[in-house]
Amino acid sequence: MLNLVLRVLGALACVWAAHAAGAPLSTAVEHPAAVGRATTFLQEQQGRLEWRAALAAARAGRFAPGSSPVLNFGIGAAPAWIHFTVDNPSKAVAQRRLSIETAWLDRIEVFVVQQGRLVAHRLAGDRLPYAAREVVGRYFVFDTVFAPGASDVLIRIETPDPMVIPLYLQSSEAAAARQTRQELSYGAVYGFLFALLVYNAILYASLGGARYISYAFYLAMFMLMNIAYTGHGYAWLWPESTVWQQWSNPVLMYLYGAAGLLFAVRFLDLGVFFPRVRRAVFVYSAAFGTALVAAVAAGRQVAALWVSFSFVFLFTGLMLALGLIAVRAGQKPARYFLIAALAAMVGAALTTLSTWGFVPHNAWTFRAVEVGMLFDATLLALALAYQFRVGQEQQLRAEQLAQLDPLTGLNNRRAFYGMTAAAWSNALRHAHATSVLLLDIDHFKQINDRYGHAEGDAVLKTVAGALKQSVRQGDVLARWGGEEFIVFLPETGLRDAALLAERLRVSIAALSVTGRVGTMAVTASIGVAERADHATLDSLIAAADACLFASKQQGRNRVTSGGQTRVAAA
Repeated sequence: MLNLVLRVLGALACVWAAHAAGAPLSTAVEHPAAVGRATTFLQEQQGRLEWRAALAAARAGRFAPGSSPVLNFGIGAAPAWIHFTVDNPSKAVAQRRLSIETAWLDRIEVFVVQQGRLVAHRLAGDRLPYAAREVVGRYFVFDTVFAPGASDVLIRIETPDPMVIPLYLQSSEAAAARQTRQELSYGAVYGFLFALLVYNAILYASLGGARYISYAFYLAMFMLMNIAYTGHGYAWLWPESTVWQQWSNPVLMYLYGAAGLLFAVRFLDLGVFFPRVRRAVFVYSAAFGTALVAAVAAGRQVAALWVSFSFVFLFTGLMLALGLIAVRAGQKPARYFLIAALAAMVGAALTTLSTWGFVPHNAWTFRAVEVGMLFDATLLALALAYQFRVGQEQQLRAEQLAQLDPLTGLNNRRAFYGMTAAAWSNALRHAHATSVLLLDIDHFKQINDRYGHAEGDAVLKTVAGALKQSVRQGDVLARWGGEEFIVFLPETGLRDAALLAERLRVSIAALSVTGRVGTMAVTASIGVAERADHATLDSLIAAADACLFASKQQGRNRVTSGGQTRVAAA
């Protein structure tokens, strides 16, 4: 019983499909969607058919009914004839716009037959110059007049490219509105991608970095590939080059995939972290590139298309795999890359499969690669921004570390000069009092020799901590080298500098450094000098160093300023 019901339903479905395929398209109503279900078709198997033979075959039922709104015959398909009937129920002629919205078809012939008589024959295709098109546009458009009654329309299409036939029959107004919506959407896509391209090119020009220019190149190749297969390239960039129009799709598809892999190599630092993967990526790209060059050199357009489509289809999966490898290796920016690659993979896969004919072809599946690329471009821009921010933070941290003494955390000699340059220039210009204090830990070599360098390091850190707590906010404290420390004292005369030096000496003498061998007493000798007639900071430091030497000569643990021992050791 169930089998009988299924057979009846199947028979009804066949009858309905045949009826739908044979139903005429009325000029009295608009047809906003593709009309593939209202057509029948036949692919040539034994040479070219003439229009009369094709019409006879259609009327004899030898044409197959269209099973989807968009007919799709795949890559390298045999030439196809498409037939449908247009009914004009009025008593006046009706003009309708017949549009085939695929930009890469080589040769299209349109025949309009009324009462057995050929009333119109049009020729189009991208083997003809762009200027030869009857209606200016990136698709193949024919304004057709239908007399009252029924008219047969036959379309013969021949191309090695994917034979995808989105066929529309609309009024001129409805067709123009549809085209405007499409162009606005493409304008938004191209504008967004072009802005990202220019932004990253500017970053490369100002900051350098191969990842920025490789990302800009990746975006440029996608845009070129997209405008090639959407027909914008033929309309805008190469309207007279029919040869390049034939080869632009496979060549630019390959370049898009190769640019994406180059960006992945740069962005994920494959040469540093995964050299074998990097070599495999280059071998993969070179193998498909060699196959494409061979196909182009041999004039094998179908082979070139299969190479490019296969390369791009596999490229999306490869990008995803590279993202997974980098994420598993702990690269944080790779998380953005992985999500972006997933979005691009889904979009490119849908577009590729719809072009091959494996999934239904519609506006969403055909333009899925653009939607995926918008997500991909946005996420990769965020990833580049994240990398830039991390790089800036690392650079800032490196600069800070380059100016800090790693043991004590104080400024080092390089930082000291940088931090005092402006204050010293100001002191010279306005004759302000300025002093320098140079401090040396007494008998430090003996501490190292007797207790070891670990204990010596502990003494240095303890003394540095005491100095940090004792100097004033505007003073510049640094480790000068070895066991020496220096303090730059702006707006400070010799007397006040000597008093500060004495406070530092006393605070250090009060320290007790506890180490593995017990508690150690620490003292320091200090030399102080004032700017006076010193023309350079180095000259002032040399004067302070001479006072420090005097402190050591006079028994250590004391302060000497201006060549005299101002404060005796306690």
